[in-house]
Amino acid sequence: MVREHGTSRRATEPTWRLITAPVKGTVGITTAEPGSPVAAGDVVARISSLRDTLEVRAEHPGTVVEWLVEDGDPVSPGQPVLRLHPQGGLA
Repeated sequence: MVREHGTSRRATEPTWRLITAPVKGTVGITTAEPGSPVAAGDVVARISSLRDTLEVRAEHPGTVVEWLVEDGDPVSPGQPVLRLHPQGGLA
């Protein structure tokens, strides 16, 4: 069965990556427009809660594909806010 149907699977890079909200609050989008490059560590958004404002940074370099929220939207922890097309190898 394995000999007939088994195939070698090679690791492939993802076609996109998600950036998620780390905390609950209201999202403020930076100037990153779809198609613009983002470096690892760049601030892509800010989440404001009743107590603090937290910067959301890109963990990986890439190109902005689309925003999954709008400026001023409420977000929950772990909610996807931005989709990136990765650049370079896996980190």
